[in-house]
Amino acid sequence: MVRFKNRYFTTEIIPLDGNRIGKSLDIKAYDIVRSVLAVTEQIHGEFGAASIKNGLDVKYCNESTQVAIIRCRHGPHRLLASSLPFLSNIGQRKVQIQSMYTGATLVKCFIFLKKFHQEKIEEALKGCRTEAEKKKVLEIMSKTKYEL
Repeated sequence: MVRFKNRYFTTEIIPLDGNRIGKSLDIKAYDIVRSVLAVTEQIHGEFGAASIKNGLDVKYCNESTQVAIIRCRHGPHRLLASSLPFLSNIGQRKVQIQSMYTGATLVKCFIFLKKFHQEKIEEALKGCRTEAEKKKVLEIMSKTKYEL
């Protein structure tokens, strides 16, 4: 039996259609997969879309932190990586995709996300002046869950 290797792209989805800071993204995993396939077909043709279609899946999509983890098979993951910067629409929404990390396992991606969010929390706490502000920041930012 042959083992299939995967690569996981940790991406940040930045909405471009208006000021939606602090609101959820309202994008479903199926919309991300469909948009990624469309942009890969646009950039690399039918060969590129067919190559990544077999193992393409969204394993994690957090609407509040605007982070998604996209799984792709090893090998065609290079085609997906070169197509992601050109992704401008997911569903009917204008977005920009920023690749944060590419890992071989979901666990490594979640470890990266945990460190990333910890740095964001420390950065936000530096700007707080009172204990009440610090409590509020910790309460808001600690709602992020990493589930497999």
